[in-house]
Amino acid sequence: MNAPQGNILNRMLEMVRRAGVVFISRKTPWYVKLLLGAGLLYVLSPYDLIPEWVPVFGILDDLALAALLITWAAGYRTPPK
Repeated sequence: MNAPQGNILNRMLEMVRRAGVVFISRKTPWYVKLLLGAGLLYVLSPYDLIPEWVPVFGILDDLALAALLITWAAGYRTPPK
C-alpha cells in the first residue's frame, strides 16, 4: 500500500532538519561541511552544468544533487569525541 502524503512530507522535512543539524554541529568534520556548503551553493547558483532553460533536465540536475546531499547528510553520524 502507498504511504499517506503527510508521512512522506514529514520524512522529507525531518531529513532536511537533520542535514541542518549535521552542518551546524561542531563534531562534524570540515570536509563534510565543505561538501554540504558547496552543494548548496551549486543548487542556488545561476551557473549549472545543464542550463535551466533546458526542459526537465535543467532543473533535474539541481534537484538530484539537493536530494543526494540531503539524504547523505541525514544518514551521516557525527563521530563521538
